[in-house]
Amino acid sequence: MGDKPNILLVEDDFLIAYDMKLQLEEAAFVVVGTVSSAEDALALLEDTSVCAAVLDMDLGGVSSFPIAHRLNEMRIPFLFVSGNDGGELHGDLAGSPIMTKPVNYPRLISVLRGLLGAQGT
Repeated sequence: MGDKPNILLVEDDFLIAYDMKLQLEEAAFVVVGTVSSAEDALALLEDTSVCAAVLDMDLGGVSSFPIAHRLNEMRIPFLFVSGNDGGELHGDLAGSPIMTKPVNYPRLISVLRGLLGAQGT
């Protein structure tokens, strides 16, 4: 069926990250990085091939927007997961897909597949 898509997972809550990684892997994605900071995510993007990303909007009080801006520049699709509705998205991030926590995994996987399909992979 072809290669499994590489997914970058950025989540600062270990238990959520662990659970999400298992769900994504079960759905035939490869989680190439589970990182909890913008610095680690940006470093990973520089030397790892990523097809899409799942970003926790709030990383311990720091926004994941710098990662999202970099993904936009690299034309890599992504979605946010957030404890709120994401009303603070502006500019090139406005309209980005957002899933609220607790995450509905079947919906998350469906949205991710949609993003990858739209990308033509």
